[in-house]
Amino acid sequence: MRRSLLPRLAASTALALGCAAPAQFSPPDAGSRRDAAAALDGAPACGACAGRSYTPCNADGSPGAPVACEVTCVAGHGCVTCVPGQTVCVGNDVHRCGDDGRPLAASLESCDVANAMLCRQGACTPACRVAENQPSNVGCEFWAVDLDQQDALNDPASAPWGLALSNVGESPARVTVEINTAPVGQPVQLMTVIEVVVSPGSLRAVGLPPRELDCGARPNDYASPGTCLSSNAFRVRSTSPVIVYQFNTFANSFSNDASLLLPATSLGRHYRALGWPAGHPVAVLGPIVDRAYVTIVGVRPNTRVTVRPTWRIRGNPPVMAAGPGGEIVATLGPFDVLNLETDNATLQEDLRTATDLSGTSIVATEPVSVFSGVESASAPAGVIDLPTAPGWESGQNCCLDHLEEQMFPLESIGTRYVIPRSPVRSTTGYREPDILRFVGAAEPATVTTNLPAPFDSFTLRPGEVRTTWTRDNAVVSSDRPVIVGQILVSNQHVDGQYLGDPSLTVFPPVDQFRSDYIILTPGSWTQSWGVVVAEPGAPVTLDGASPTNCITEPAGTLAGVAYETRRCPLSVGVHRLAGERPFGVVVYGYGSAGSYAFVGGADVRRIYDPPG
Repeated sequence: MRRSLLPRLAASTALALGCAAPAQFSPPDAGSRRDAAAALDGAPACGACAGRSYTPCNADGSPGAPVACEVTCVAGHGCVTCVPGQTVCVGNDVHRCGDDGRPLAASLESCDVANAMLCRQGACTPACRVAENQPSNVGCEFWAVDLDQQDALNDPASAPWGLALSNVGESPARVTVEINTAPVGQPVQLMTVIEVVVSPGSLRAVGLPPRELDCGARPNDYASPGTCLSSNAFRVRSTSPVIVYQFNTFANSFSNDASLLLPATSLGRHYRALGWPAGHPVAVLGPIVDRAYVTIVGVRPNTRVTVRPTWRIRGNPPVMAAGPGGEIVATLGPFDVLNLETDNATLQEDLRTATDLSGTSIVATEPVSVFSGVESASAPAGVIDLPTAPGWESGQNCCLDHLEEQMFPLESIGTRYVIPRSPVRSTTGYREPDILRFVGAAEPATVTTNLPAPFDSFTLRPGEVRTTWTRDNAVVSSDRPVIVGQILVSNQHVDGQYLGDPSLTVFPPVDQFRSDYIILTPGSWTQSWGVVVAEPGAPVTLDGASPTNCITEPAGTLAGVAYETRRCPLSVGVHRLAGERPFGVVVYGYGSAGSYAFVGGADVRRIYDPPG
């Protein structure tokens, strides 16, 4: 039988939750048991239960060391796999639990897997509800947006963009993509864009029409205001749990990136943006100006959103202009999008920080979806000084690329991260550096890494941004949650070939690693890679087998646990990775002058309660 990516959904049984080797009551005789139970010294009686604690019997009938049961304890039987008298799941069948703490043979009900019903906690339950109760990147409702792209001669803003839909369940997923044709503030008028069926374990690419977020009259509109309040989001609904990736653009068109989309049930109310400055922020040679942006998508009615940007935001009524530290307030409903873009910079401003919205605070009264992006950007672009490849000449910073990423809510971020270096693009033995960014979240934090000084230990205030580089893997720990991201350098910083360009990735903490992933590597790319972050020697399979052509390097140690990375080349198509222990995955794709990168998945459990 094919293994589901949702083992907790499809195999949520008391058998799986019980003791791995249940302790059994095996006293020498009934008399010894009575004697033990009548002990007068207050010690636990042999064969007795105290809550979930079971006291086994030694060979001589005396009480042994108490055992903690995972599910429950039944006197005379020990740790058992279900509670007597209650219902329990055995696979996707509902059984009654017998008096001995084991499922009775007869099934009470078989859950209709073909219609996305799974056995969960002793009852047949819709798979979407099960996914909702286990927040991750797996879900049944997502919100996608046609994020602002570069305005240029090759016109990537008009190029096809869209979604990759992976069915991780055991039943066909009927997926509907719809839009709202009514203006902001008016009753929603739904229009279906496309309906598809995705078979279990398979993936479907769905192209979507342009739906501008910058209030432009058309794609590639140089005169668009940028900042815009619209109702131009796409809602993706599925009858069975799926994973959704957003590609903008789909093909290698010299201006690309990708985002792992989070389902509506994994969204939060508190965010900090992590991004990068725009590539051409000053209007010098004609009307084309690149802008960075923060994009907020409403998913519930009457959601009040407050944004405090870290750089100037262009105004476009009803959205008023705001400076650093100012406040922008809007009320959003489902499908509404508040797209906030940077104002023009001037040659008199520090172009290392101009148009950088990293650290921007977003707080909402209801969960929202938040994206950070740049129409087009180069890296390092003078933001930091990097080591350079042999023969590199000053000023060689080609080329620019589109950046985008959906932000993890602050409620899901943590204090321990493993940052894999990107697959090396240089072909001469040189290792081009990666850029790392750290953003303070909601409280002052002390950060410790295995990077050279001064980034071995530093502090971050809420909203503060620190930027450095590394040629190797890195581990990061902090006393309070922080945000960590990676930007790939432009291809003129690669030695031996022009390959790849900037791409943005924001990482989940190790506490949100999963043990199963389905990922996509699209076509038209020169190279595609999956980078695994795991404990040394921990088995991780790729498409059911152990990969043999991966490059393994140590990453460092966090809280006494060692980690390594495995950079594995991938063929075009859908891939499944699975491990016995939680691990992380990042997917990279390189073209002659373009790239994409995205996290392969993550849990998005609420592990942090940000103040404020």
